Amino acid sequence: MYSLETGEVELSGTRQGLMAFGQLLRGRAGKCSLSENLRPYPYESSLSGISFREAPERAAVSIMTEAHVLKIQGRRDALDLLADNLEDFASEADVSDHCHIDSPTYDYVAPESAPLVVALMD
Repeated sequence: MYSLETGEVELSGTRQGLMAFGQLLRGRAGKCSLSENLRPYPYESSLSGISFREAPERAAVSIMTEAHVLKIQGRRDALDLLADNLEDFASEADVSDHCHIDSPTYDYVAPESAPLVVALMD
């Protein structure tokens, strides 16, 4: 889900789903479809997919939305840090917990990136 007004993005999933996404990020490039959320409250819109790619020319991970797709790109070490944080959160969090992954909190996230909220659900 995402907010057109604030630019914030929420990625929610089960423990296994978030762990699998972390592993997917460790590849060179990929994409996946997302289940549409018909009631994205408190956000205004639902994302239809995620695409990511390794971009050696980028010093940090860029997290953006474009045409209902979350686009993630960055240098390998930055993508691995994002994957580590997703996997750590998924393995340690309680259901209904969430974490924020954004700049300047994490220096591997590019300043122009959309604020990302990761939420654990049943």
